[in-house]
Amino acid sequence: MSEARDPEGEPQGPRLPGIAYPLLALVFGGILVWSFSRVLLAVSKDMAVVIAILMAANILVGAALVAYGRRVRGRPVAFPFLMAAGAIVVAGGLVSAVAFGDRAPGERAEGGGGETVSLAAQNIAFDTTSLTLTAGANVTMIFDNRDAGTPHNVVITRDEAGTDFIFQGAEVDGPAKATYTFTAPPPGSYFFHCMFHPTQMKGTVTATAGPPPSGSPPPGGGPPPGAIPLEAKNIAFDKTELTAPSGGQVTIHFSNQDPQTPHNFSIYTDESATTPIFQGPNVTGPGSTDYTFAAPEPGEYFFRCDIHPTIMTGTITFTG
Repeated sequence: MSEARDPEGEPQGPRLPGIAYPLLALVFGGILVWSFSRVLLAVSKDMAVVIAILMAANILVGAALVAYGRRVRGRPVAFPFLMAAGAIVVAGGLVSAVAFGDRAPGERAEGGGGETVSLAAQNIAFDTTSLTLTAGANVTMIFDNRDAGTPHNVVITRDEAGTDFIFQGAEVDGPAKATYTFTAPPPGSYFFHCMFHPTQMKGTVTATAGPPPSGSPPPGGGPPPGAIPLEAKNIAFDKTELTAPSGGQVTIHFSNQDPQTPHNFSIYTDESATTPIFQGPNVTGPGSTDYTFAAPEPGEYFFRCDIHPTIMTGTITFTG
């Protein structure tokens, strides 16, 4: 029996029923999409953009070749390369899913260092009611929800009532894993619970003193002598009027109590904020730092948070 050939003389492979081709394409496309999504979720945001662009370029080139004509589509040598590429994507997706779990976008740890803790939920209960963290550390929490069809999450608060939030993790529908990242609070005792089952699933968090994070004041528990305290909480400064002596160095002990929210302290000659006197680096809460700068000439000046310049403002008076 002679081999079937297309109108241009190229050999054709065995034929399948017509309905099989779209079904196979749908199944194979779904596998590729799922696998590729696991790869993107397993890498950093910047790397995900690069990988996505390269994949899009490959798809465009492949589509152009397929559209070129039967001679390109019918080349038998192309088939192994296509299968190998698909297998690589699927293998990468499986490895990423096993290594990092099914997580929501944005729950990937972006940097190294810090510490990792694990917490599991099963039978509407956490596997432990006590967690210990290093104060100020970048924490990666591997959360494993083993309750099928039941949502859980992890919320860390300053108060036992569960209203003063430090961190709130995304909902995880079991069985599934998620990776949470956050900054551990200052030394002290805190509380954690599941927002869906707050009375049954709860525990305590102990933050122990450790090496201070970059930008934090030296150990000792408070501002240096003579420092002017200023606190940011609920997207507002606790003081809108400050007084400091001129003619020397001034230190502002700045404490940011807003979890996962950056603030800073900057001084300008007036409310137009066009001429800066001092601009402090950002501090992501909860955290604190000491801003030290040379005091300007006596007079009244304008200060603000550069991240929230319309709602976090005040005046500082330098006396002669």
